[in-house]
Amino acid sequence: MPVSVACVIRPSHLLQPVQTMRHPAVARLLSKNLVLPVALSLLGLSATAQTMAPASSPMGIYGGGAFGIGAHQWDCGSECNRAAFSGKVFGGKRLTPGLAAEINYFVFGTVDSDNDPARTAATGVATERRDVRAVTFGVNWEVELLHGITNHLRVGVARKRTDREVTLASGARADERGYGTAPYVGAALSYQPVRDVRLIAGFDYIIDGRGSNYLFSVGASGEF
Repeated sequence: MPVSVACVIRPSHLLQPVQTMRHPAVARLLSKNLVLPVALSLLGLSATAQTMAPASSPMGIYGGGAFGIGAHQWDCGSECNRAAFSGKVFGGKRLTPGLAAEINYFVFGTVDSDNDPARTAATGVATERRDVRAVTFGVNWEVELLHGITNHLRVGVARKRTDREVTLASGARADERGYGTAPYVGAALSYQPVRDVRLIAGFDYIIDGRGSNYLFSVGASGEF
């Protein structure tokens, strides 16, 4: 004949572990056992965060150079070139970790223009050789996109010097030098292979109507 066994579980038995937790001696023991691992974990996380955070340079000063293709947006003759090998050097002082005051010095390569007889008669100029140099003053705003890759946005004002070597229709030669001021903008991407060294690819644009200049360049910079 089958025998059935009944098991009765009292609610007080289920509550017994909770009641044990309320015991002062047990609570003190558990607190001591938990505080040490938690403290060690927090110290470990803090040390890891400090290791991963990039250390800033003591002086916050940087400088570098870049070279590439520079272009002149000028109203040239029937036969002319607009692009030439060009470059720049630059330096800056950090105001905040992501913002710096910056100076650039640009050298845009020499370009030439030859006019046909009709244009020579209309303008009085047979040939022209042009050289442009500029100094820009502005700010460099940096935004880190990925680890080691940073976006640079530049804005400022440029002071330009334009040298012209002109051959007139009469055959006489004349040298002219002019100065002007224009807005300046730039954008670049940089990669930091090691601390305080960046490899840069960028675009700079001096907005001056028919006398505008821009530069596509690659280069490097160092921070001190």
